[in-house]
Amino acid sequence: QNSSREIIRWGGYTPEPDTTCGGSIFNHDHVYFVHPVTKQRLLIASYWGAGLRIVDVSDPPTVADPFGIAWPPEIGRWLGCPTADDGWYGPEGGGHANMAPEEWLDSAQGNDNIHYAVPYDHLVCSGISEYFPKAEWPVECGSGPDDATFGANWRHYTIIAPEYGSNDNHSGYLWTIDTTDPAKPFLVSKWRLPGEGMKENGSHPQHWIPGGYIYSPHNGDTGIGGHIYWAHYHAGTWATDHGHIWEELVWENGVPEPDRGFQAIVDLAPTHIIGYYLPAGPEWMDDATDSLGYDMADCWASCMIPFDWGLQYDSRGFVYISEMVSGIYVVQFDEDFDPRFDYPSLWAIEASDD
Repeated sequence: QNSSREIIRWGGYTPEPDTTCGGSIFNHDHVYFVHPVTKQRLLIASYWGAGLRIVDVSDPPTVADPFGIAWPPEIGRWLGCPTADDGWYGPEGGGHANMAPEEWLDSAQGNDNIHYAVPYDHLVCSGISEYFPKAEWPVECGSGPDDATFGANWRHYTIIAPEYGSNDNHSGYLWTIDTTDPAKPFLVSKWRLPGEGMKENGSHPQHWIPGGYIYSPHNGDTGIGGHIYWAHYHAGTWATDHGHIWEELVWENGVPEPDRGFQAIVDLAPTHIIGYYLPAGPEWMDDATDSLGYDMADCWASCMIPFDWGLQYDSRGFVYISEMVSGIYVVQFDEDFDPRFDYPSLWAIEASDD
């Protein structure tokens, strides 16, 4: 269709300013995926103070719409504050966390600055996905998402998180958003790094982070069955389990009411810690900092290890962690082996007495 090979802007999107609670409209990252329920082709976009935006790119128009007048449309969003006068995003709706704009835009409370968002490419039910052998499926998952009784227990989640270049009060939350219906997203869990910092005057309610250190989330990826991996700069890489959120939510009326969203939830579900990994530089060197010259341009990143800022999940049960200074670390976690990607060894290892 484009014989000239000219690159043409075919569409465009930006949030409406009156849906941002006054937050910054700053598109940082976005992820494309096919929604496992609706089959829509969606962009999950991180928009800083304007929060999570879900944009439908399923059906490009035959005529270019370079200013985004009609394409691609926003079909969902999530911020902590109401962003409409009524409906799902209004004060009584389920698509926010009942925050005032001032609270949502307060990074000292772990909010604002939504930098990265990652959706599962599959549904999750009670710690498993459809990729698991059916013999391992819990009873409450029934025969799958189409089960007349238990189908509603199969949920889709999108994880969003902020980034703070500096924040001495809070490491920032990982927010778990139920996006089973991408047009009606709602909050189901939130998590931050464990523990509290200490100031000279005693306990601190969050993390008191000394100057020069960053514990903020940066980039993450999904495993299977509800697992998430996230790089947290100087705090290393953390693995968390979101697979049991649906059964651990406390609902106002004792039964799930996703059509009411956040307003029907009394207590958010916990996000469970699986573990963490802290790269420490080559173990065979007595003083890797001196030997390899880690103290390079400045101490914002390069003279303090770990400084994890990216990672990627490998379906064979590995996580590739990008540590800014010393390189790539390959971490194995057998529990996240995806049975669809079973690559047996091409060689035989014979036992010996040596």
